[in-house]
Amino acid sequence: MKTMNRISSKRGRPRPVVAVLIAWMLGTLTACATATAPPPIAAPPAPHSPLSVLPTNGISLVVYKEARTLAVYRGGRMFKRYPVVLGQQPRGSKRFEGDMRTPEGLYRVNAKQRHRRWAYFISFDYPNEDDRRAYARASTDGSLPEIAGARPSIGGALGIHGSDRAPEQHAGIDWTKGCVALRSEHVAELYSLVDIGTPVLLLP
Repeated sequence: MKTMNRISSKRGRPRPVVAVLIAWMLGTLTACATATAPPPIAAPPAPHSPLSVLPTNGISLVVYKEARTLAVYRGGRMFKRYPVVLGQQPRGSKRFEGDMRTPEGLYRVNAKQRHRRWAYFISFDYPNEDDRRAYARASTDGSLPEIAGARPSIGGALGIHGSDRAPEQHAGIDWTKGCVALRSEHVAELYSLVDIGTPVLLLP
């Protein structure tokens, strides 16, 4: 009986080679599962985030000026990103016509059209009420410059469009007068996603 017990005890424990093989197989399966898992969808913004002004349903556009990126959000979650270039003076919000700055703030798409030079043009409603108030203050305090002997207007006709300057576009060189420019193949894709009224948030 003592001999039988010793044999059963040895058979009950896994051999070292078998244990190593099982551990290797489990590790391989785990690594494969990790490698093939789809990338996570970006979480919705926190309540204190600048993105909290966006609706939680439908499409929204967010331009991150510093990162030169246009992100597309659907239902509050980012699902597409495109590289962009901006006005030739990209820092700061637009103040007046001819300052070569890209606006900052919350706008909405107010027109869409095909364009001879830029493939597609997605217009947004600059100037908004915040822009008009800022322009009025600048007019009152005398901080608006004089151009050709007159104060410039607040400007307008800004939007998101394609590019007919491929070298600058691909090199990330800001070349517009204040618009947001994408590669033409990207703006064609974006054009199909947005509608009149789509929010456009431009952040520093």
